Amino acid sequence: MDELGHGTWESRAGSHPSVRTVWRAVVEVAGSYMYPGSQYWAISFARRPDGVTRVEIEGPSLAARTVESVEGEEYWGVELAAHVMLRGAPKDSLLGGVVTILAKDGAVAAFGGRWPVPAYDALEEWVQDRIADGALVVDDETAAALAGDRTGATARTWQRRFRRTVGLTAANVEQLKRAEHAFALLQAGFTPPEAAATAGFSDQSHLTRSLRLIRGRTPASILSAVRARSE
Repeated sequence: MDELGHGTWESRAGSHPSVRTVWRAVVEVAGSYMYPGSQYWAISFARRPDGVTRVEIEGPSLAARTVESVEGEEYWGVELAAHVMLRGAPKDSLLGGVVTILAKDGAVAAFGGRWPVPAYDALEEWVQDRIADGALVVDDETAAALAGDRTGATARTWQRRFRRTVGLTAANVEQLKRAEHAFALLQAGFTPPEAAATAGFSDQSHLTRSLRLIRGRTPASILSAVRARSE
């Protein structure tokens, strides 16, 4: 996420291979933030000032979306590794979508089970519990395919399995990775032409189109935000 109105935000890398990122935020002033396109599923929790809590299950997407934040809300969640999926819910069925479910009595009923709402510090343990009870499935063969090992099956078989587990095609994932790399380069001070060439884009216009779709921003706006933060 790029911005969350005005408030506190922190994130860290997951300590287990099934979790990519753990994060939390508190909104002090309502506003909007940009959620970039991503090949990763996210499971997040939000608590309103009146105590009502919900879980949001966010599917992978190539396109960025704008989300409105609510003053006083607390958010916490995880971004799952690309080879982790909900049992009985192929990722391509939630492509670009969000499922929102209200919690009741400290738990959320979804996908054939009833899950307790975890505290921020227990998020990774909660994910491991959901893997242990079968609500979340780890596909080790798709993990190997993501790392470049696609032996043992035909190309078409891998394409179908990859799409079912990851939710996007391998080409889509490469597109997202290039955009993520270019975004990091721009934040590090690279010029748009330098970022385009280093991240593997054919030219600067290709980079601009990709970042506008996936990040909802142009290279110029990204560099402008970097300069504003340094002043």
